[in-house]
Amino acid sequence: MSSSLRPSDDVAAPRQLAEFRARAVDPRSLWRGLGIFAVHALLYFATLLGAVANFALPTNVMFGVANGVFIALLFIIGHDGCHGSFVPQRRWNLWLARLAFLPCAHSASLWRRTHNELHHHRTNLKGVDRVWAPMSKAEYDAASPFRRWLERLYRSPFGPLVYYYGEFWLYRMLLPLAPETRANWKRHVFDSVFVILGMGLTLFGIAKLGATFAPGRPMWLTLLTGWFLPFVVWNYVMALTIYLNHTRPEIPWFDSLDRWTFHRANIMSTSHVKLPFDFLVPLYSEAMAHTAHHADISLPVYALPDAQSELKLRFGAGVQEYTLSFAEYRRICAACKLFDFERMQWTDFAGNPTAVTWAAEQSPPDRLQA
Repeated sequence: MSSSLRPSDDVAAPRQLAEFRARAVDPRSLWRGLGIFAVHALLYFATLLGAVANFALPTNVMFGVANGVFIALLFIIGHDGCHGSFVPQRRWNLWLARLAFLPCAHSASLWRRTHNELHHHRTNLKGVDRVWAPMSKAEYDAASPFRRWLERLYRSPFGPLVYYYGEFWLYRMLLPLAPETRANWKRHVFDSVFVILGMGLTLFGIAKLGATFAPGRPMWLTLLTGWFLPFVVWNYVMALTIYLNHTRPEIPWFDSLDRWTFHRANIMSTSHVKLPFDFLVPLYSEAMAHTAHHADISLPVYALPDAQSELKLRFGAGVQEYTLSFAEYRRICAACKLFDFERMQWTDFAGNPTAVTWAAEQSPPDRLQA
């Protein structure tokens, strides 16, 4: 991170962000959005058919993995729809989100509560934003042996394989069971029922496809390649993506609004992850221009790359970006175990510092509203 970053950078940030958000033309397009949705829905169904058809098992597995990727890509469309940013019309956004969320079994209203109202409202603020929120050394030491073991698993390179199931999907994204949703559970009933029925129809449809195109195959194997494997792949992609977006040795978390500001959390603490395979999954690469999304949630995913370039011009070294590689991923996992909120730095599980964030070099600024 450039040493040119200063606490005073927060003072100019609201004006720069306001200028960034001001635009003469709405970048959302109904026909472009519908076209993107149609293409990815067709590819989802095509790979699903390949996962259950009467091919050699390795071919089914290959299609099952691809199907999981397209579940993730449909999720991106649903994510934008929940922000009201994918297409111009509110009703179109709502129903595109609900339909795009069916393969990943997510309630649109529960996602809006956890993601829009908590994660975006106070990004990287411990106690509000719960997405990959790190433990402090005191919290880790006070946890049960099982919870400490689980945290070690989560913070290992294999953590994304299991993180999303236990921490989010069932009781935050499918059913309103989490503390932040239980009090207003009635507002989530329709979408939860909609998704549960959709998941049931999905399983039934996969079973019927298997019986039609591979009648000699056991049902459990059809469900394994047509539903379980894609769902595992989707959950891994989701957990890995949100981990990379806001976790890095240079990026801090906050436990106090005295240090947190919109600029610090959404611009300086959000990464643009560049991928070595942009051409293979362009929609995913566009979504990884994540700083621009946090700077302006009204931008559709297909407008993010241009917006990211503009943001880089405005904030320079204040925009975190890096190219993903195995070496970089290992570096992130090795350094980001626990977080010392007093010294604003990452530590290992013994409390030894592993990295200094940009926030450790800055005195706490006055609290700014955005």
